[in-house]
Amino acid sequence: MPDSHTATTPAPATTPEAAPKRSTEHVLVMDGLRGIAIVLVVLFHYWQMSFYVIPLPGKYDLQFVQYSGFLGVELFFFISAFCLFLPVASGRVPTLKRFAYRRAIKILPSYFLALLVFGFLITDLYPSTWEHGKFADLLMHLLFLQNMTDATHGSFIGVLWSLAVEVQFYVFFPLLAWVFVRRPLPTAAVMIAISVFYREWNRDGAADGLGIQADFLPAFLDLFAYGMLAAWMVAWVRRRPLAAMRVRAPLTAVAVLTFVVILFVFDWAEAIRGNIETGVWQSENRAYIGALFTMLAVASAFALPQWRAVLGNRVLVFFSTISYNLYLWHQAVGIFIIKRDWWPADTPVATDDPQWRWSFFLVAVAASIAVATLVTYLFERPFLHHGVRGTLARGQARLRNGGKLPAGFQSIETPSEHADHKAAEEAGEPASLEEEVEAEAAAAVAEAEVGGPGGKAEPAAT
Repeated sequence: MPDSHTATTPAPATTPEAAPKRSTEHVLVMDGLRGIAIVLVVLFHYWQMSFYVIPLPGKYDLQFVQYSGFLGVELFFFISAFCLFLPVASGRVPTLKRFAYRRAIKILPSYFLALLVFGFLITDLYPSTWEHGKFADLLMHLLFLQNMTDATHGSFIGVLWSLAVEVQFYVFFPLLAWVFVRRPLPTAAVMIAISVFYREWNRDGAADGLGIQADFLPAFLDLFAYGMLAAWMVAWVRRRPLAAMRVRAPLTAVAVLTFVVILFVFDWAEAIRGNIETGVWQSENRAYIGALFTMLAVASAFALPQWRAVLGNRVLVFFSTISYNLYLWHQAVGIFIIKRDWWPADTPVATDDPQWRWSFFLVAVAASIAVATLVTYLFERPFLHHGVRGTLARGQARLRNGGKLPAGFQSIETPSEHADHKAAEEAGEPASLEEEVEAEAAAAVAEAEVGGPGGKAEPAAT
């Protein structure tokens, strides 16, 4: 995104007392990485359904990316921990009540909607739905324990097991964050070690496959640890804006190189297919993959604007915005189209029809994006902006007013949110962490040139 401040144009000197309050620590490149994560997952699942391989010029194609798209889930876990811990690492610790509310208002409305649709309205997409009986299966999902049993691991919607892992991490996050902020490196090391040893135990005892234990929380704890570690590193560098500005070029090189290495990892995952079970490969290499995610995220956060613009482009940011609902709905949309025979093939086995493969792929992806966009903007966003009571009040007002909101309901923010945004706007607060670093570096340069905050002349930074 365009920078609102540049390092070559000194900003007015500020004192600590006069400096505006910190921003929400929004890191734009993480939006881009979240967009990449959801694209990977969608490509993977639709490759499984259609066997369509995206061609490239010449003899090349994107099958190695499509097949390795399961790593998008790993990237999601990393990003989640990063985003949760960055405010804490930056010194703004939310109350437990605020933390629980923000997680619930983000996760639950769309989750409950999906359970309603695929648990009660369209119940035949996944054969294990209601295998335990309606009360037992629904209770497991309401408690976010569906990843703990074979019958519920893939029921309702096949992707919901990972949401259980995510919410289970939320339960432990406040305690982990409290320890991590005090002892970041030892805490990260312990979390990574627990995960590595757990997965080794799981592999050693898996005579007939890894089983559902491979999708328990400890198996992913290192990804969450790496996300928290990356957030701590970003917060640490952010407090040294001049140093961050000086190393932007080398960090850009590190980010690009790491991105290329990750592509080679994708190719490796596809190349060993058939020689080793994919889950075993993941189990053995997850810690290294998490380290690559850390390098990519931290280096990209402080890279040159050109690289940040690549990762933070509008397309990826859009996919980031709808990522949660696209994750919830995309697989079910594809299976629904196939089971209802809405896009028939000319062969008994649909995937044997080359024309069906690419046409189904395009139609299903487009339908998934459309559904996710509608659910995000018409269902999820109102709850995020107005809360449960505010959304219900607005809905009642629309019903009473012929579908239109009365004048008093025009604001899309709660009063507290509106006040926070207005105060930040009046302070001239940068929109993202990257811009804030550049603004603070410019302020530090100007401060040195005009004599420093104490009024005593200081040499300019070199």
